Amino acid sequence: MDELLRILLVFALAAVPSVILCRVVITLRIVDAPTEERKKQKGPVPTAGGIAVALSTALAIATDVELTGVGYHASLVIAIGGAMAVLLLGLADDILKLRALIKLLAIMAISLGITLLGVRADVLGFWPGAVIELPVAIAVAGAILWLVVVINAVNFMDGANGLAMGMACVAAAGLAACGAVIGAPHITLACTALAGGLVGFLVWNVRGLLFVGDAGALFTGAMLGAFGLELVRLRPDLVFVPAILLLPFLSDVLLTLAWRTKHGKKLFVAHLDHVYQIAIKAGLKHTQVAGVHAVWGLNAAVVAVAATMLGGYAPAVAFVALLVISTWVHWRVRRAGVANGLVGADIL
Repeated sequence: MDELLRILLVFALAAVPSVILCRVVITLRIVDAPTEERKKQKGPVPTAGGIAVALSTALAIATDVELTGVGYHASLVIAIGGAMAVLLLGLADDILKLRALIKLLAIMAISLGITLLGVRADVLGFWPGAVIELPVAIAVAGAILWLVVVINAVNFMDGANGLAMGMACVAAAGLAACGAVIGAPHITLACTALAGGLVGFLVWNVRGLLFVGDAGALFTGAMLGAFGLELVRLRPDLVFVPAILLLPFLSDVLLTLAWRTKHGKKLFVAHLDHVYQIAIKAGLKHTQVAGVHAVWGLNAAVVAVAATMLGGYAPAVAFVALLVISTWVHWRVRRAGVANGLVGADIL
């Protein structure tokens, strides 16, 4: 019971300041104007809400550490440090509009730093009896790839009120629960604080009053990616669990990129080909699309926590099952979108 109260306190310590800090961020006048076809807001909207999410998350973590005296876990410091670095990168992009290649290279460099400092999985356990110890170079390269994909996937999905950050909030809560199951309090602490920070932001975001911006999307993606790696570092047999938690992001982004590659479309050009964008063009409201994705994320989180508790073959079986379902749903929606002319041209 004491541990549950601690978790609830950490959540509140992040959520309440986040609501307040989001209001402060709105006054900074960093805005996202509808200058591109993919931006559907009627006018400029305050952005960089990620500043509030990051500060409230860090505040909750620091307060908990000071109150409990448990100290800062090394992986906790590394992961948050890396997430803060991409936050600054995203903030620079929100203000200066950086080139995509520059952002990608910077994200890769920050990811390299995170992995070299120790937040990576050197051993992978796919199922009982199938355990692989990776050479350091391969472990680092794989961790960088994971971080780059997750960070960008969260950013790519940030295109509707409540959508990406709603799914991220659910994923963070699920990852916190998985950390509790395996006895990794630093994972539970960080991800609970992140979930609280995101809830405070969503109070403003679901009404379209504040966007998280690249700053927040990159920060959130880095936190989820890094602590997913930390989970696998501590429990190699849970290698599929982070992928299960983030499947609502990964399936849409990766399958959309695969579809665009198949049809000869440029990968680094803004577009409206994601499944959630097709749904919005079909007439669904942002809240409806965000709600469906939140339920999808909740299902993934429940399955991930159950697989963590069961262990053995459960994570691999659960991942394959959800991947098949996600692929089938993605294919059905995309086929309907193409048939009804809802898959638009690239935005130049």
